[in-house]
Amino acid sequence: MTVSIDPKTFLLSKQLPNLSYASTTNRFDETWEAPLATLLGLGRAAGADFVEFFLERSNYISCLAEDDQITSISPRLSTGAGVRVFKGHADCYVSTNDLSFTGLKSALEKALGIMALHLPAPNSYVPEINLELLRDYATKKGKDVWLKQCSSMQEMADVLLAANGKLKQTATHIQSRRAAYFRDWQEVLVASSDGTFARDIRLTQSVGYNLLCADGANRSSIGQRVGDTSNPGFLTSWDYGATAEDVSESAGKMLYADYVESGTYPIIMANQFGGVIFHEACGHLLETTQIEKNTTPFIDMKGQKIAHESLT
Repeated sequence: MTVSIDPKTFLLSKQLPNLSYASTTNRFDETWEAPLATLLGLGRAAGADFVEFFLERSNYISCLAEDDQITSISPRLSTGAGVRVFKGHADCYVSTNDLSFTGLKSALEKALGIMALHLPAPNSYVPEINLELLRDYATKKGKDVWLKQCSSMQEMADVLLAANGKLKQTATHIQSRRAAYFRDWQEVLVASSDGTFARDIRLTQSVGYNLLCADGANRSSIGQRVGDTSNPGFLTSWDYGATAEDVSESAGKMLYADYVESGTYPIIMANQFGGVIFHEACGHLLETTQIEKNTTPFIDMKGQKIAHESLT
């Protein structure tokens, strides 16, 4: 069978070092399609079964109030990318902070090398992967304004100091009061050799208390946090007064609580923490990496019942 090559849509491997792309640096958009399509084609031409690029920009900040003063404000800005290469039943992952075409190509080469794959010969054709139209979930769902709508540093400080002041009113035998908040904003772009091309923005926020009480030899330490993944105004909507009362009540009870004798007891798991227990006890054992390495008791139990009917 004769295959005709269109020079307009195919590159020679030797041309790659001279390629230059003008991708938008402060936003992931359609300008990233051409360089990523070229790199994905290079990975497939090298013999990979599947190649995936994950690009991200993140804007993180945390704020800590101890007693009646702000003791820490920690911002962090980062930009980077990861490339994952699959061949047969094996895969590898390489990351980089260099989002230039050269930097991404270097990360891809390292990943290919780990998988014992090599770049095509200089005169080999490298087809671009035909990526789909960008699925921009961030713009579609109005997330592009989230970062601007999040609390300022002054607002963070004001809320946390007011929260600590409320804790001072509701608790007794206080040794230390802490209120802490963090916000993690992340813009991501995913492109893979199956044609996937998508963008999204993620926002994770968390705020809460840590209260240490002491009375003579008695000590109690209580912490409580709440979180959100979709509301930029989450911090200002936090009902720190209700949380302070709850934490103070728990600390008061635990301050004089008796020790529990060791033994086997029936337990009742609350909805929130029960998920954590299940994840640690069984979740890891259900992961494909555990199955691949034959390090899980569930290796031959596909389709079989492994839990009580009440576990959903």
